[in-house]
Amino acid sequence: MPGQCCVPKCTNKGGHRFPKDEIVRRSWIQAVKRGEPNWEPSTWTVVCSSHFDECDYNGRTQEGEVFRLKSLKKNAVPHLFPWRRESRSSTERKQRARKRLRLEDNDMAACPDVHVGAYEEAVHDENGKSAVQTDSRPQLEKETQTASKGITANDYQFKDKLFHRYTGLENYNNFDMVFTSFGSSVMNMSYYYGFQPVKELRDQFFLTLIKLRMNRLNWELADMFKITEKEVTNIFVTWVNFIYFHMKDLDWWPSRELVHYYAPTDFRRKFSSTRVIVDGTEMPLKKAKQPIVQQATYSTYKNRNTVKALVGVTPGGLVSYISDIYGGSASDRQICERSTLMRCMDSGDSIMADKGFNVQDLFIPAM
Repeated sequence: MPGQCCVPKCTNKGGHRFPKDEIVRRSWIQAVKRGEPNWEPSTWTVVCSSHFDECDYNGRTQEGEVFRLKSLKKNAVPHLFPWRRESRSSTERKQRARKRLRLEDNDMAACPDVHVGAYEEAVHDENGKSAVQTDSRPQLEKETQTASKGITANDYQFKDKLFHRYTGLENYNNFDMVFTSFGSSVMNMSYYYGFQPVKELRDQFFLTLIKLRMNRLNWELADMFKITEKEVTNIFVTWVNFIYFHMKDLDWWPSRELVHYYAPTDFRRKFSSTRVIVDGTEMPLKKAKQPIVQQATYSTYKNRNTVKALVGVTPGGLVSYISDIYGGSASDRQICERSTLMRCMDSGDSIMADKGFNVQDLFIPAM
């Protein structure tokens, strides 16, 4: 007799046994939320297929004219639960976003959903009979397999305007130069979830730049690159940390001559001694469970939990200084006192800031 699904409030019979891989197994245990301390699944404990979606399975196979799912992926984790059902408005937003993406990215790589959908609709005519000839079906399957790879950096090798829009880099050559500067260290990265993604390293870097530049949601990137949301997280978190540790020792502080040279003409004429324009920048943060962390990150100005940093920009628009990150409860003055900005300034330099940024006395010795 098949066992009952172990997910609370689920009455389905049969399903997938817990994986043997310890990391994935722990993820399953955490996901099903049994609510029992030190609960461990037995050999026969199962999670039914209703808690997985199509992305959690290894492709699809055709049996007659019906498409059936294959085996579960080794790194798949159950994530469809009654307590995580999306609201109607959330679902509608996703549908509108997908429609916008298709309209916006017509000149990007062809969308696999269009190929697969067109193929499935063409399988039956209005009388229920096959409307696709046998000799044309292999060609459709070949197009579907090609499209299922998703977009790649090479797709934009000769599309400078699009490449700049999605990554912030002027063209593919600049992208290749930055990627090459990482050297052989990219081959030895330790990934966030502990497994190597199937995407090429250049495409992983491409995905990371799109996320940073466009602030695309993970499910949007998963749809564009034809991977799971978990793989998107695995790639993005790993690469952000890798880029940080690789570039943190670079000196981003430009000389006074460079700042003056690239400043707008009118700005240079009126504020010739300005070296940097500073402001306290806050970024929203998910509310922590620990009360002490909640207190440290709560911002009365934003009325929510945030992290805060002192950011400096040259008159020409280059981000030349970023302080350490502090909780949203920290004041601008506290962050300035603890920053290294005062040591970066030279005698005679001016700092431009908002009128509420009262830190003039801190920089008097540096003038």
